[in-house]
Parts: sequence; structure tokens; C-alpha cells
Amino acid sequence: MTHLRPDGDALGSSFGLKQALIEHNINASVILPSGMPLKYNNLCKADLETLEEQDLEKFDLFVSVDCANGERLGCSGKITPEILLSRNFINIDHHKGNSLGAKIQWVDETAPSASLMVTELLHFSGKKISPEAATFLMTGMMTDTGCFCFANTNSRAFHAAAIAADAGAKIEKIVNSIFFNKPLNQLKFEAELIEKHLQILCDGKVSLAYVPDELLKKYSFEMREDEGLIDIVRSVAGTVVALLIHRREDGFRVSLRSKDQTVPVRPIALEFNGGGHAMAAG
Repeated sequence: MTHLRPDGDALGSSFGLKQALIEHNINASVILPSGMPLKYNNLCKADLETLEEQDLEKFDLFVSVDCANGERLGCSGKITPEILLSRNFINIDHHKGNSLGAKIQWVDETAPSASLMVTELLHFSGKKISPEAATFLMTGMMTDTGCFCFANTNSRAFHAAAIAADAGAKIEKIVNSIFFNKPLNQLKFEAELIEKHLQILCDGKVSLAYVPDELLKKYSFEMREDEGLIDIVRSVAGTVVALLIHRREDGFRVSLRSKDQTVPVRPIALEFNGGGHAMAAG
């Protein structure tokens, strides 16, 4: 299991670990109560969308990947993080300030992605990584590092990617499924967002885009498909900090990105009960 509104790393680490366990004769399932983003449908398919009370006894162990706190843990129904944490529970994560409080947890803030951590876990424990598992893991590593372009990319990222590549990761499939596969309605949505709802502030150093509900309705676009949208805002020349804002029933959801390591955005997110990484938070 992983965090709500799963991104590429959440899915890559979840399905990569599941695939590896199954190949070593250990039954495993992935639980995604908030559903699968459309662009990952060609790569992943959840076994369980919900976890009910009667399901708990079916599992000897629960593993959470890429999730830093109970509020974001992908539970459902009457199942709470506290119920899960009272059972056999392992947390594998790379977020600073992880507060999940699992009995067993591996939190490495220096890791570029949770998928990298799962890759290293399998590799250094001597477990063979199949092409299928490697493809999931490479997906997570590529998406969380911006195809190895973001500031979190380091030699460790390339080493783990080499492990996955040597194991047979289908990179062309990943690229064509995720990066070169936008529906036309999404492209039109992004074009109008930039044309009519982008603001350039602070002498060009801040780019801010506000997503009105009317625009979402016009192009039948759902914000659960917004992974990568903030990167379009960030790509404006001269931008140091980018913001993507959308109003929800319970308040505002704000994604923050920085292109300068001397201007971290995580402290801003923490001020408003958010979190994340130094250069990518919300």
C-alpha cells in the first residue's frame, strides 16, 4: 500500500515489490483506494481498491511504500492507520519528517525515490529482479527524478537505474505509456491553463497557476491526473519557484517546486500542515 493520489514512485515501488514477492512464491496484493491514474493503466492494475475489516486476517504483513504519515496512507472504509500500525507493518519511505510510526521502518531521506530503495533492497539481498519488476521500479525512479533531471538525481540514482536496466526494464514501454501519452483533452486543458491562468510574480522568479473548477469541467480533466502539471509551470524561463493551486471542498491544494537549492519549498509547505521534499512539496 502507498499514499493517496498515488504518483509514479508510489505505484512503481508498490507494484515492483509485489511482483518480486510473487516471483519468490510469496502472495502479495496492492491496495489502491483512491484509484489508478489513467496514464498508468497500461503498466499497473490494482488487485484491491479497498481494504475491509474482513480482509485484515488474509494478510500476515502490511507494507507501506512512499508514504510519510498516517493522514496520507491509502486506507479505506473503517480501516484506519492506527488499526494497520497495530499489526505487522513495515514502512519504506524517503520523505523527510516521516511520522508514520511503524514498528519496523526504513526511512532514507537521501534516497531519490522509494522505488530506488526497493531496487536496492532486492539487489543487495541477492534476489533476482525480473524484467516485469524492473519495469515497475524503473517507472518510479524515472518519474520521481524527472527522468534523472531533478536535483535529487545522484550517482546512487544512476546505479539503481543500471540495476533495473540490466534486469530488463522496458524503458521504451515506460516512456511511451507515461511521457508520450497525453489525451487530447489534457493537452487542451494545459494550453488554456498556461494561456489564461498563469501569473508571473516577483520579477519573473515565481510562476503561479490557479486551476478553476470551470476549466476542469470544460475539458473533463480530473486533478488526480495532475502529476507533471506543476512541471509545465516550473518550465517558464527565469522561474525559481512554481506553484499550482486548486481549491477543494476542504481548502486549497498547493503544489510547490523550486529550481534553486538555496530556496527550498518544504518549509513553506510545513507552515500550512503540508510536507514533502526540499525542492518538491505541497
